[in-house]
Amino acid sequence: MKKHVSAIVYGGLDGIITTFAVVAGSVGGNVSNIVIIILGFSNLLADGFSMGAGAYLSATSDNNQSKSKALAAGIATFISFNVFGLIPLGAYLITNALIHDKAIAFPIAFVIVGVSLALLGWVKANLSEQKVRTEILRTLSVGYVAAIVAYGVGILLNYYL
Repeated sequence: MKKHVSAIVYGGLDGIITTFAVVAGSVGGNVSNIVIIILGFSNLLADGFSMGAGAYLSATSDNNQSKSKALAAGIATFISFNVFGLIPLGAYLITNALIHDKAIAFPIAFVIVGVSLALLGWVKANLSEQKVRTEILRTLSVGYVAAIVAYGVGILLNYYL
């Protein structure tokens, strides 16, 4: 697993961030839950595939990298993207299904996403032997800034369109 730390962290972080950005932007734009589900799962699978393929193609451009190692990096990225990306999408959908109120469901999902970002930061710190606190704070910062930007764009576009 240590040899794929980079692919796992890269795929996982992007999975959480882009999937939650879709949710955050959609909630900010006040779109229906059906649209959030469609956009969320479309993003999850298409972007996950793109990330995995990109990791593979990137690794094959390195002459020192074997095709099997490149394939392993691509698969690790794809799996990590989808596993971690399901967390924010699932958190929002389950919370909203139970509460039936976006104004309450979204902040709860925001907290759950924070826990998943912190978990990913912890995984990164332990696999790469970095400082746990630093990696958790970095991961939380990047993820939350992206979500806030997406939410704000959703609000602005909803207002102006």
